[in-house]
Amino acid sequence: MDIDTLNGLKACPFFKGLTENEIIDLMHQVQYRVQEYKKSDVFALAGDPCRHANIVVSGEMSAKLISPSGRVVRMDLHHSGQLLAPAFLFAKDGHYPVTIEAEQTSRVLRIASADVQVLLEREPRTAMNLVGILSNNISFLTKKVSLLSMTVREKVGSYINNEIKRQGTSNIVVTLSRQQLADELGIQKYSLLRCLHELQEEGVIRIDGKHIDVDAPSLL
Repeated sequence: MDIDTLNGLKACPFFKGLTENEIIDLMHQVQYRVQEYKKSDVFALAGDPCRHANIVVSGEMSAKLISPSGRVVRMDLHHSGQLLAPAFLFAKDGHYPVTIEAEQTSRVLRIASADVQVLLEREPRTAMNLVGILSNNISFLTKKVSLLSMTVREKVGSYINNEIKRQGTSNIVVTLSRQQLADELGIQKYSLLRCLHELQEEGVIRIDGKHIDVDAPSLL
């Protein structure tokens, strides 16, 4: 097992509480493979069967919901250590609900569902960790559905307020491009730019490149 793969597994909440040696010993008991994906490579299409636990061990993979009209909503951006669609691995209708593709050169470790069961049986901590992962996944999806029902201004305001809390400052740094942020919020890029311009004109925020200084968070 190479160092990048090991570091990805150490960062994965499925192995929370396990030492490096425990992870290595546990993985020796199952079959797995690591696959590389170039930028824009499709990992899975919505509707494809989900038969593996997939852990991003390097790079970034995005999960996108694509409507029949071609509208794209980015549901999540997965970094090293994160599982792709874990809730559907043992589901009766185990199919990917979204299209997943590489945002940059990425590597994904894949474990068949039967081997995941072996891990769960041989290391009880992974079973409890999986319960936590699924609970957090449900919470995230619930918030995402709520976000999609908001107006453009409410979506932008919710994003900015969440970033203020996460970054611990009212002068936040937006690492996403404007198009990526629009996809994240499920809105058109034009609508995002217009909303940001209006908020700046109202004196609610000040924009300087990737920095957004929030002067009146209560007005978002």
